[in-house]
Amino acid sequence: MVDETIGKFRVISIPFDNVKTTSCAFIVKSGSADEPDPLAGVSHYLEHVVFRGTKKYDHFQLKYIVESVGGVLNAFTERRATVFYIKVPEMNFLKSFDVLKSLVFEPTIDEESVEIERKVILEEYKMNRDDPVSYLHDLLFENVWEGPFGRPILGYEDTIRSISKEELVEYHDKMYFPRNMIVVLAGRVNGAFIDVVRKELEKIDKEGEKKDNGFPNFTYPSSAIYEVRNDMEQVHIALAKPVPGMESSDYPAMALLNTALGSGMSSLLFHEIREKEGLVYDIYSQIYALRETGVLVIYSSMSPSNLGRFFEKLKKLLSSIQILEKFDYGKNRLLGKLEMMTESPGSVMGFVVDRLVCGLESYDMDSFMEEIKSLNRLDFEKVAKEVLSGSWAVFGLGPDSARLDFSILEV
Repeated sequence: MVDETIGKFRVISIPFDNVKTTSCAFIVKSGSADEPDPLAGVSHYLEHVVFRGTKKYDHFQLKYIVESVGGVLNAFTERRATVFYIKVPEMNFLKSFDVLKSLVFEPTIDEESVEIERKVILEEYKMNRDDPVSYLHDLLFENVWEGPFGRPILGYEDTIRSISKEELVEYHDKMYFPRNMIVVLAGRVNGAFIDVVRKELEKIDKEGEKKDNGFPNFTYPSSAIYEVRNDMEQVHIALAKPVPGMESSDYPAMALLNTALGSGMSSLLFHEIREKEGLVYDIYSQIYALRETGVLVIYSSMSPSNLGRFFEKLKKLLSSIQILEKFDYGKNRLLGKLEMMTESPGSVMGFVVDRLVCGLESYDMDSFMEEIKSLNRLDFEKVAKEVLSGSWAVFGLGPDSARLDFSILEV
């Protein structure tokens, strides 16, 4: 793995032998948390609009050059970053890299493209509101993270409708400059490729400045938040509480705890609540992490008649020592998943990108695996007791009949 400066870019190269594909990502260190309130959703809007065409390629050519050889061209927006990436056969890499570079730096943002994508994004917004899982998570973060970190990444319907072409052009000009980016390459990364990448990146001399927007504090709502949707047969539940961020020395133990708690059919929550009780179809836990802080979320859905028993069982599990019995499962599963990722250049690049997107400077998978291997039962027990006990913020979405059993969960 090579971490170097090329021109004004930070470039990370992860070479793999015996593979025939190359992946590349441009990480723009600006996301939804960098947006002023009137422009909520502009990072995601811009992510869409650049695919409408560039100075060098029209909207069809952009996709065809990559997809016609079986490759992938895509992008996503997070709170602290917007990421554009390709994965292609090695023979097509240089042409596809030129497409990716043009997409990031040379979009032709015109009125027609802005209006077409406005309609597309409004459909995506409506789709998310109709999807109870997406909507519930948006509801959760709006209430536990203050300011721009708590806003939906897509923005709101009124901001999506009001963002103008001029505002998109200005935002691109302000945020898309080399020192605000990281380029990550993985797979078949040979010297010839690096020489061309170096030559192309050194041509881009744009300067800019971006302020650090800090990080959010976790706020507990004064009571459980429940939104009535009488067209639903199930009630969807999310519980949240603050946890250490990725830079914390406790984060590896937190990742192990999350795995033991709600990752896989053998996890504590799935086995005890679904397999033994039959109360739910699905249940899982997940960490949403930034560098400085994070949120542990437990999600499930069930019939309203099961809600009381669900909370009773969940509270008992979170306050019991049963989680400690899952230490070996959590540790071996997490290490095994990481080891399987090492066989795929795309997966390793994804691991690196995820950590950089969260604001970390350190990204080495081998080091993280060593930290997991070094954890003992006392480390696990310490974090489990600190995280699982106390108050959990509770959010729900479903029929009015489920509201009666709703309350803040105290463990």
